[in-house]
Amino acid sequence: MVQDENTTLRQSLDAVDRHRRRMFVGFTIVVIVMAIAQFRLGLAGTANDVPKMLTVVLVVLMLWISAMAIAIIVQLTKMTKMILRAIELATRPPAR
Repeated sequence: MVQDENTTLRQSLDAVDRHRRRMFVGFTIVVIVMAIAQFRLGLAGTANDVPKMLTVVLVVLMLWISAMAIAIIVQLTKMTKMILRAIELATRPPAR
């Protein structure tokens, strides 16, 4: 029974690691796309093309909100991993 619990706990920790890596990749992609959108904003920032400028501003804001949501998710996964490690340490038999 203890072996099954350890296997389950190890699988949970591995799943948290995989999820965290995916979040970092997503965050990197969002930052790159946001940088490109901000560059386009600089190009579209003329008074003659207000609708285009507003569209780019909306895209940048949506990407920024997405990046912050990903940052929160990464922090939650880090916290979850720490809690699972604490449970793992608490369930280990004392060293003799």
